[in-house]
Amino acid sequence: MRKKKKTEEMQLEQKYLTELRKLRVPLLTLDARWHQLFPEHMKTKKLARLEKELNDLIKRQGQLNQDLKDYANAKKALMENILLNMTDGSDPDSAEKIKKQDRNQKYLDELKEKTEKTEEHLETLPEDITRKNQELLIESMRICYETLINNTKEIESEEIWISTVRAMLTQHILHKQEMEIRNEETYKFMYDLLGKKIIDMFDKDYDVWKSSDR
Repeated sequence: MRKKKKTEEMQLEQKYLTELRKLRVPLLTLDARWHQLFPEHMKTKKLARLEKELNDLIKRQGQLNQDLKDYANAKKALMENILLNMTDGSDPDSAEKIKKQDRNQKYLDELKEKTEKTEEHLETLPEDITRKNQELLIESMRICYETLINNTKEIESEEIWISTVRAMLTQHILHKQEMEIRNEETYKFMYDLLGKKIIDMFDKDYDVWKSSDR
């Protein structure tokens, strides 16, 4: 039974992912509303894992972009150093300059290799980030709809309770009004029959409801 449910969930997820690939979905972990909707205590293990994986990819992208800037600055410094150490071989320190130029060229080759690898990695990262963001969105939607379904059940239950209590409240209000009318009629009869002096005497010894007009 559990295996069948898992298979159905995977089929649904694939169906949703197919449709989501047609959309441009903002990065969820950079959206304050997403964080407001999913505080820590509401995150499933899968949601927390996907969130971390997406954040790691975003950080990785930022780090690689920074690396490219660093490589560019390093290349600029090396080129300046190469110009400073250019020699035709007639300088007294030409041998030392040639060694420096060899080292500079070696560093340039290494920088070129690092730059190419970084650029290759950066080319694939946006697609990886988009895919991970879509997976996070699917899990977010699953939790949202699970919450909506549970809330709907509670809302329906509360509506039944409210309807029942409202009917009971109406009965109690009508009964209260009936008793108030009965009290007023009783009080008026005794007042007319016995007069104010006698009624006041009884009122001192008995705590009974009287109309606010009295």
